[in-house]
Amino acid sequence: MYTLILLIHFVVCLLLIAIVLLQSGKGSAAGIFGASGADNLFASPTAFNAINKFTAILALVLMITSIVLTYISNKREHSSVLDGIKIPASSAPAVPGNN
Repeated sequence: MYTLILLIHFVVCLLLIAIVLLQSGKGSAAGIFGASGADNLFASPTAFNAINKFTAILALVLMITSIVLTYISNKREHSSVLDGIKIPASSAPAVPGNN
């Protein structure tokens, strides 16, 4: 279950990065020729199109999988690589001045 959710999380991350990079910004061409955003004052707002909806859904799925992965990883038993290392018992401490 953990691996499946982790795989979904990874795919959603990659899709979200790709979708955000493919979208054009609000004022992407506004500053090229020195134009200000004043001409956009009376322009109609852009519709919430399919790409924006898909981005919002991907962001929601990313948040949900993040929360679920955090919850699952906190419930799992934790083990460390250092648990398998045997530390030798120390001998008697050295006494200074006895050479």
